Amino acid sequence: MKMIFVLVCMFAAARAGAEAPQETAGPAAWKFSSSFNYDTGDYGTPDRTNSVYIPFTLKRYFADGDLAVTVPYLRQSSTGQVTWVGGKPVRLDKAPRASAASSESGLGDIMLRGTYALMRENPGSFDLGLAGRIKLPTADEDKGLGTGEMDGGAGLEFAKEINAGWTLLADAYYTVIGEPEGVDFNNQLALDLGFYKSLNGNLGLTVLYESQSAISDGGADPRSVSGTLSYGASAGLQFSGGLTLGLSDGSPDAGLSAGFSQKF
Repeated sequence: MKMIFVLVCMFAAARAGAEAPQETAGPAAWKFSSSFNYDTGDYGTPDRTNSVYIPFTLKRYFADGDLAVTVPYLRQSSTGQVTWVGGKPVRLDKAPRASAASSESGLGDIMLRGTYALMRENPGSFDLGLAGRIKLPTADEDKGLGTGEMDGGAGLEFAKEINAGWTLLADAYYTVIGEPEGVDFNNQLALDLGFYKSLNGNLGLTVLYESQSAISDGGADPRSVSGTLSYGASAGLQFSGGLTLGLSDGSPDAGLSAGFSQKF
């Protein structure tokens, strides 16, 4: 019943969106984006896990929000104590440890996401959006690439321009985590807080502190800080690069990303 409730929330929110700084419908009604993401860390285990995550996202804009689908490729080298939940590596506290690390790759979990603008002032000055998302269990759980169960959640996304070129960002999400047979996962609360700074007409910096509750009893809450530079080229093309540093055993020690997006 909890999952059905979350699915209803997701589709109520999925009429459209709120990113921060929020993007609105205009001449470009679609956006395609992709990125290369590398994470490495021990997650509080005796062994290091290295992951490559490459999502391909198609987004459709509407007057009051957006809908998006993400299809990812995932490659991971680990001893089986780390899997992926909602596009992030997560330690499974009671998972058995393999005698040696192995590399697995394949399709990750497909993500469906929608946002709906609850409040909006002048473009970019204030945005409050309701967001919903569903994770489809398309990753192979036997390879450690996912849990094999559906997750779903909803949350709020907030952006407020506080000074010329500075935008405050804050998000909160609650996700119901699907449980494989014989496994007891906790549902997850996630909080993000940070800012966006316009450095010039085409270059911007986003800095975020992210915290999530652990999905396994005894696991450390994932906490990290990240910085992303984005450069807007001509004709709706944008490039980005970022660095993430883990602040707890529940997060990767470090992560690197590079990506692009194209509106059309």
